[in-house]
Amino acid sequence: MDFGQILDESFSYAKESVWGKWTKWLLLVVSLIIFPLIIGYMVRIYRGDKPAPELTEWGSMFIDGLKLLVIKIVYAAPVILLVIAAFLPLVSTLITSGAFNENFAVMSEVQAEQWFMSHPEFISAAGLMMIFLLLALAFAIFIAIVSFIGSVRFARTCKISEAFNFSAILAQIRRIGWVNYIVALMIIGVIGFIFGMIFNILIIGSVIGFAVMFVICVPFIVFTSRYTALVYGYGEEDVPAALESKAVVI
Repeated sequence: MDFGQILDESFSYAKESVWGKWTKWLLLVVSLIIFPLIIGYMVRIYRGDKPAPELTEWGSMFIDGLKLLVIKIVYAAPVILLVIAAFLPLVSTLITSGAFNENFAVMSEVQAEQWFMSHPEFISAAGLMMIFLLLALAFAIFIAIVSFIGSVRFARTCKISEAFNFSAILAQIRRIGWVNYIVALMIIGVIGFIFGMIFNILIIGSVIGFAVMFVICVPFIVFTSRYTALVYGYGEEDVPAALESKAVVI
């Protein structure tokens, strides 16, 4: 898999989708506010349309966006529930032990340590918290791996159930190659992290910076959506034509 070619093709796709098409760009910026619309546009890109699809049939695009949003919520639910479950024993222990009635600010370090030592239930609560947080991390990694492919499966089959067809998802990943796939996820993860840092810097800097970043978000979303579709394409019988000549398997 030629990652450089995938990135180059994704960048060109994003540029061609909005550059010089200012009305379309503006409408996509508005779609960020009515966010199911921009998610629905991502679904259209996942389907492999080239060049980037035009903004038509807004109603179906909105519905597609809602469906993918539901898929993402379902995927995220186990992690959210595990994180909540992680803190419940600790909060319960704090309440039952009367910790909220203690003024730890006026206690010395030794006194605070003695107080906690006299309440060993905190050790159990902390242990349970760590176990649940580790489980949440494990689920988050699993979700990151399968939801990437699952989202595209939904887009191409128009069936929500296919987003959770784990046997088909894992088969798709095997055809891509596990090493190729994990590297592809790491690359887009690093790019997303850098973009997020830039986003935070700009929105903190000024209102103008926030507006600029809001506009830049559109081509970035198109870029990542096309990247996702191309990575998925390596699991198809035919490698995407734009990349076929430079495909290299690791």
